[in-house]
Amino acid sequence: MSRRSNRTPNEAEGEAFELEQQNNRHLDSLASKVSALHSVSLNIHDDVNDQNRLLDNTSETFNRFGNMFDRTRQTLTHTMATAGSRFMCYLTLILVFGVFSLYYIAVNLLSRESDPPELT
Repeated sequence: MSRRSNRTPNEAEGEAFELEQQNNRHLDSLASKVSALHSVSLNIHDDVNDQNRLLDNTSETFNRFGNMFDRTRQTLTHTMATAGSRFMCYLTLILVFGVFSLYYIAVNLLSRESDPPELT
């Protein structure tokens, strides 16, 4: 004979009630895990949308920079084509002077920052 046939109706109802409560606890646990997974997936979705917006903005910025660079190049090419060789000489001298000036300033600023302060 099986064990079930030896139980009284009250014992069977008690066991069924206990099993139902276990199922309810497991369902509550599963529901909380599904809720946590849902919130994580929403956070991932929001993060992906933010990153896509950032990439779009970066792409637009680079496109604007490229367009500005092209206009500058075209203007410089036009200026070089219409100007004489004297203009090229002046432009070259100004650029060389500017580079050396920036180098001199940078070297002097870096050497001052690396010297320890003097105590008097």
